[in-house]
Amino acid sequence: MGCRGVRCAKIGTVPGATVPEQVLPGFESCCERMAAAEAGDGWLSACEATGRFLAPCRELVDALAEHLRSLAAGPVLEVCAGGGGLAAALRRSGVAVEATDADPPPGAPVQRATALEALRRYRRKVVLGSFVPVDAGVDEAVLGFPSVRHYVVLGSRLGGELGSAALWNSAGWSAWPLKQVARWMLTRHDVWIGPSHGQILRHGEAWHFARGG
Repeated sequence: MGCRGVRCAKIGTVPGATVPEQVLPGFESCCERMAAAEAGDGWLSACEATGRFLAPCRELVDALAEHLRSLAAGPVLEVCAGGGGLAAALRRSGVAVEATDADPPPGAPVQRATALEALRRYRRKVVLGSFVPVDAGVDEAVLGFPSVRHYVVLGSRLGGELGSAALWNSAGWSAWPLKQVARWMLTRHDVWIGPSHGQILRHGEAWHFARGG
């Protein structure tokens, strides 16, 4: 997620995002940058200008990496990885991640592949999806692929809905929220309403979907 007018780490999960820097900011620093953006054209405007949905911080990556490692199910496949920033940060935290996207930005360290192509190519047990398009059939492809046992999803709940209907209506799958991950998420849809991180109107959520769990 970008911050026009303030200095932010170059890390994103959507097409158009830049290759990530090596050092991620802490959560409090991200909150300060969010506040600074709101004093200008606004946080949403800043994020839209750089095509970012998520502003990863050290705490978020650490929590997500810990959860992925706890699955002990082998390397992770990320679909709709955009510029590959989140995957790169997870690798630096010791998680093996293969980043894929149907249309990655030029020069990004991301394999060009649709979700279904990536699933067929790598046949991973664990799939990560961060702000995947709800109308592209990605969730359906992941949940319907036989090798997948775990689908970790980061997104925003807007209008009462999170992700596609397939997330909540696929037979044989169970779901539970990852509060230890979501607590560190800052998304383009969040709203700054005060001087501390407790005064942000939050929309980001993290969920774990498990086959037969």
